[in-house]
Amino acid sequence: MDCGERQMNKLLELRNAKKAKKPTFKKQDSHKWDRLSDSWRQPKGGDSKLRKKRRGKSRHPSMGFSSPRKVRGLNKLGFEEVLVKNVDLLDSIDVKTQVVLVGRVGKKKKIEIVKKCEEMKLNIANVKDIKSFIAEVDKKMADKKKKIKDIEEKKAKRVKKDDKKAKKEEVKEEKKEEQPKEETKKGEKSDKIKVLEKGQ
Repeated sequence: MDCGERQMNKLLELRNAKKAKKPTFKKQDSHKWDRLSDSWRQPKGGDSKLRKKRRGKSRHPSMGFSSPRKVRGLNKLGFEEVLVKNVDLLDSIDVKTQVVLVGRVGKKKKIEIVKKCEEMKLNIANVKDIKSFIAEVDKKMADKKKKIKDIEEKKAKRVKKDDKKAKKEEVKEEKKEEQPKEETKKGEKSDKIKVLEKGQ
C-alpha cells in the first residue's frame, strides 16, 4: 500500500465519521406543515430564528459538515462512479480510479453493457452478482414475450369470431332477399288477410 492510497483511506474514514455525525437538514417549519417538503431551503425571512442561527433551533448547513475535497463525490470504496449509457463509453473508463454505473437505459442495452463489463473485468456499482442479474432479466423478457404472444392469439380468435358472425348475418340477409314478396293490386286483399277473415 503506497502513501497516496493510505492517505485516501484515511480521508475516507474521516468522511465516514463526519457523515455519521452530520444531522439531516430540514426546511424551516417542515415538521409543522404537511404541504412543505423536508428538503433543505435557505430561510429568507427577516425575523427567522433559523436564519439568525439562534440557540435551540435546528442545525444550519455549513462548511464544517462537508467531506474532505479529495474524496468528495467518491463512493464508499473511494471510486468515482461513471454513468454508462452505451458500450462505447466503457473504453474510456480507468479501472484504478473509476467504477461503472449502468443506468437510464432499457433492459436489453443494460445486459449488453453488463456482459461487456464482465469481459473487460470492470467493476459495476449497481449490479452485485452479474450472472444472477442476467438470468433474472432474461426470465422477465421471456415472460413479457409470452404475454404479448397470448394477447395476439386472443385478438386473432376474437377477429375470427367476428368474421364468422358477419358471414352468418350476410347469409341471413341474402335469404331474406331471396324470399319473394307478395304483391297485391290496389283494392285487393292479400292472401294472409283472406285466411284471417275466414278464421273469424
